[in-house]
Amino acid sequence: MADSAKPTARLPFSGGRPPHLPCGPGDVAENVLVPGDPDRVALLHDMLTDVQDFGRKREFALVTGTFEGRRLTICSSGIGGPSTEIALVELAMLGAKRVIRIGGCSALVPEIPTGDYIVPHKATGMTGVAALYAEHGHTPVADPALASALEASAAAMGLGAHRGMIASTDSYYLGQDRPIRLQAAGSPDAEYLDRFLAEGAIGVEMESQVVLAVGQAIGLRAACLLGVHGNRATDDWLVDYENTQRNLLRIAGQALAMDACN
Repeated sequence: MADSAKPTARLPFSGGRPPHLPCGPGDVAENVLVPGDPDRVALLHDMLTDVQDFGRKREFALVTGTFEGRRLTICSSGIGGPSTEIALVELAMLGAKRVIRIGGCSALVPEIPTGDYIVPHKATGMTGVAALYAEHGHTPVADPALASALEASAAAMGLGAHRGMIASTDSYYLGQDRPIRLQAAGSPDAEYLDRFLAEGAIGVEMESQVVLAVGQAIGLRAACLLGVHGNRATDDWLVDYENTQRNLLRIAGQALAMDACN
């Protein structure tokens, strides 16, 4: 944990407080859920008890409370790899031990409907942060026990959870074969999704590859739980996903309890 009273350019913590997250020493639980959207922290706030809301700084909103008897922090990461790396590194410096990304994705295969869940056991893709960490031997693989607990938790709740490889990309539009002009009816010819499918990916999003690679590098036990908001094979889109998001907390919270008992 960083505890320097004076910030430096190399490590700009001040009095133990990080430069980006809106919190300080003692504010972060060992168990952390990381959604991308700060508004999802507010959405899940009322599912916790004894909540301390530390507010928001840039894309990072953070609360710590209790969920089913266990102290739990929820901290948003923002969109994409760079802000996700910042969140994970600063969370670890403040005492986080187990981190689960909870977020949305699009399925790439028709048999995974919107409203189901994906538990990635590893990640592929094209994110700059993960490529940087790969240079130092940190490959994006989920903590196996934590991933298994997520699968078991979803199954116990009767929710569909699919194990497989996820693909992450820094690009929401071109990198996921979406039109980049309103006039365009079809996708560009980049065919990135076909490349991900050929590698064995069953879904695509923007952060999991970074969560797993960075988690491995800094000693966090990291896993991901993704609600399927869209299906690129069927072009289905989940308009109302509030219940899916709330289930992410329920599944992950129970998984943390299962993992702690093993």
